[in-house]
Amino acid sequence: MIPNSYLKEIRLFIKNFTEWILLLLIFTTFFFSFGIREIIIFGKALYFPFPQNPSFATEIFNFITSDLIPESVTLIVTNPLTAFIVQVKIALLLSFVVTLPFLLYRLIKYFSPALYVKEKISIIKVVVPSAILFILGTIFSYFVLIPPTFSILYSYTEGINASPFFTVNEFIGLVVSLLFATGLMFLLPVCMILLTRFGIVSPHIWQEQWRYALLFFLIVSAIITPDGSGVTMLLLSVPMVGLYGIGYIFSKKVSLDSRKIGIRNS
Repeated sequence: MIPNSYLKEIRLFIKNFTEWILLLLIFTTFFFSFGIREIIIFGKALYFPFPQNPSFATEIFNFITSDLIPESVTLIVTNPLTAFIVQVKIALLLSFVVTLPFLLYRLIKYFSPALYVKEKISIIKVVVPSAILFILGTIFSYFVLIPPTFSILYSYTEGINASPFFTVNEFIGLVVSLLFATGLMFLLPVCMILLTRFGIVSPHIWQEQWRYALLFFLIVSAIITPDGSGVTMLLLSVPMVGLYGIGYIFSKKVSLDSRKIGIRNS
């Protein structure tokens, strides 16, 4: 038998999570079905959301394709469901971004009774920089990494006299994968600081092993951006080296602070 206290906690957690899922579905439906319509009232143009096509998801898709698809490449669909599914995916992604603060708020509120004030502050110190670095990584990928990747890869079609096409589903999947992968890589300083904070890796290890870290960055960058030219690999490796340096500096600071606290306690 499961104790009643555990059952109560499980129900509370499911309730919080269910509320977020419901909100996620509502916003997904909104972004998929609604778009902005201009209405003239007393000679002034006002904009309101209305059920229409193009929807928010469609507009975002068109915006992404205009930014990232090379001019010589034709975007195609291979079955009747592809366009529908892609718009649902974009609407779901937009909904996830919009409702993520609510999810984090619910999770923090759920766990906060069991945390001390210092632990709550520590969580904020980790979550906020992680969110900022992840967003910066996705922005870097969108504007700097993805456009040359597609351009370089499609340049190889000229050598084999092939027509450059790109399926809608593969395009969205590749874009989202690159954005997500680059965002995760930009979390490097946070990972380094946490490893040092928990005493797993000391700062001088980061300093001594920088050559291996550089090699690792080049390998991972080559895997994420397999264009064969090495250009995008270097584009991604350069900021990773900078982030590695930032991680080392703050890891050293965290190590010194931990030593001072240890001396005071002793």
